[in-house]
Amino acid sequence: MTNTTQQGYEEIDLIELLIKIYKFFKKRYLLILFCMVISAVLGVLSNFLFFKPRYQSTMIISSRSLTASEVAGIISTLDAFAYEENTEELAKLLNIPEKLAEKIVKIEAMPNREFQKNVEKDFRKDSTIAIKLEVTERNEWKTYEKAILDYLENTPHIKKKTLLYKESQERLLQQVRKELKHLDSLKKIIEAGGTSKSQFIVNSGIISSEIVNLSNKENEIKMSLFFADEFQIVKSFDNLKKPKRFSYKGTLGTSSVAGFIIGIVVSLIIELNKVIRKREGRE
Repeated sequence: MTNTTQQGYEEIDLIELLIKIYKFFKKRYLLILFCMVISAVLGVLSNFLFFKPRYQSTMIISSRSLTASEVAGIISTLDAFAYEENTEELAKLLNIPEKLAEKIVKIEAMPNREFQKNVEKDFRKDSTIAIKLEVTERNEWKTYEKAILDYLENTPHIKKKTLLYKESQERLLQQVRKELKHLDSLKKIIEAGGTSKSQFIVNSGIISSEIVNLSNKENEIKMSLFFADEFQIVKSFDNLKKPKRFSYKGTLGTSSVAGFIIGIVVSLIIELNKVIRKREGRE
């Protein structure tokens, strides 16, 4: 019996609460609607007047030994300074004029997903990185591109890795050239022998084949030294003409929600003042 009565009271309290909420919104809906409209208008107007056009572009690079997550960690330092609007430090790191650093809004690195869809399974997919840059000036993409690559290449850790790689390739090249010289000398000595055995060795092509293999190896090492930098550009920044502008729908939605909350808060304050005045009048 007690439980049934208690349940009845709870249902009555819930109904009364819903009725009070309904009455509150019915009484103050015009004020809430007014706050929503004013907030939406102010939000769109402020964005229209003060929002700077932004240009977004993506550069794709490949790394010889680093993963996208490692590159993202290095790039995050630049993004942090751009977010904090610390243009002086950003300009120092990128070695660009401070005026250009001021135009950087956002910079981030991530795995290049589109490229990864088209590569073989045994290829290290995470070695291709997409670097997204958002700026307020569209005419300096080449400057930003060079600045970002130089910043990455001159990071102490990467600089040391590149130097060690070059040194190892140089040693390997010297070794291959030494072997080539030795084989070439050996071939000349055998050819000068004039015996049938010497002629057989020369005609068998064993030495010539080895010389060709070593020559190919030499060219491969030369190529690797030519592209010895840690990063190579797969796709450059695009010189975009159309700026990214603010979203009217997004701005209207956010501003309207903010106005709705403001309207409720103002309405509650008005109702609270009324209650306080009534109590003060009774006293």
